[in-house]
Amino acid sequence: MTFKRRTILGIDTNAKTSKGNKYGILTGIFYGAPSKESGYQTCAMASKECAKVCLFDAGMGAFDSVKNARISKTVYFFEERPAFLHNLRKDIEKLIRKAKKEKMIPAVRLNGTTDILWERIAPEIFAEFSDVQFYDYTKIPGRAAKKGFPSNYHLTFSRSEENDTSGRFKGQVAAEIKAGRNVAVVFDVKKGQPLPATFKGLKVIDGDTHDIRFKDPSGVIVGLRGKGPAKGTGATRGFVLPVLNGSAD
Repeated sequence: MTFKRRTILGIDTNAKTSKGNKYGILTGIFYGAPSKESGYQTCAMASKECAKVCLFDAGMGAFDSVKNARISKTVYFFEERPAFLHNLRKDIEKLIRKAKKEKMIPAVRLNGTTDILWERIAPEIFAEFSDVQFYDYTKIPGRAAKKGFPSNYHLTFSRSEENDTSGRFKGQVAAEIKAGRNVAVVFDVKKGQPLPATFKGLKVIDGDTHDIRFKDPSGVIVGLRGKGPAKGTGATRGFVLPVLNGSAD
């Protein structure tokens, strides 16, 4: 079957993923529309505050043209799945060629601003591109523990005000930590300012240095600074945590 060519992945177009270049990683990323922005649910476990300060509205996402393109791609994913996956494959192949030419390692983030269960929807993608490292953040607990989870798919759990010490999904952060999985936490810290040294007794690493989470050591908290609409909300909301006297514990 012939499908019209359409670009799905942005390759080396994101400021955060581009930081991986100096580590020899070339990243392709799919930016879709989060939650129900497209009319389809793509973030089933998103908390109220997560949805409110989503990076969908940060950076280039502040432009209507970019938002509309992301919504269009998401509708394309749900309504024309075979064509979407065909073009995703083409983009991954393009990424591999570019990485080889530049002597870099290809990596793919399928959930730039979504939380889609790709390992269930398109498990064949991971098998077909077994030499490519896939990685994402997720608020869906226990995904990596499921039988048959792709070995080339790395996930970092994402803390929210509803999956930590209170809320609908209370205790999920603790469970992920106990299972040895890394957890990303957003702190109310300005760009260039230090993150807290520890959180919940675990070392905090600076997740803003680069985006290649599969290179992180195990058993750490990935500290991120509030960006876009999340800036300066640590004192009033639970998704972004305030830091007092250098501590967030």
